[in-house]
Amino acid sequence: MQDSLHTFMESDAYMQGIFLHEIFACLFFIPYLWYLFILYRAKTFLEMNRKIYFVMPITIFLLGVGIITGGFLLAMRGFILDIRIIVMIFALLLFLIGEIYRMKTLKKARTSKEGMQRYRQTCKIMYLIFVVVFVCVVGFIKAYKG
Repeated sequence: MQDSLHTFMESDAYMQGIFLHEIFACLFFIPYLWYLFILYRAKTFLEMNRKIYFVMPITIFLLGVGIITGGFLLAMRGFILDIRIIVMIFALLLFLIGEIYRMKTLKKARTSKEGMQRYRQTCKIMYLIFVVVFVCVVGFIKAYKG
């Protein structure tokens, strides 16, 4: 069983799928840096929200591509998990939950200046954590040979 899995994992279709998954995973870094840039540079809350709403579809698209290509690759492996895949799933869920939390928080914070200040501070912390988690996950996946 293990030999057939190893042979399959070296197949051309699987390797092309991994390549596609890695390309979109590397692009996933960009929206979070863009969010941080917006959060630190926007002068008004209206300007900040307008720019964040511009970046949000890109983030959702990349999350969706990560879920779809990751699920496709996992199915090609016969749903056999290893530590790298578990770490990727955890990171993707963290990012997805963070985006949902940010959207829900914005709906509540929109009504007051204090709420928007808390929202901005929360987003700065959240996106800094996301960037660190992303770099750590990519570093772990590339370094782990298990």
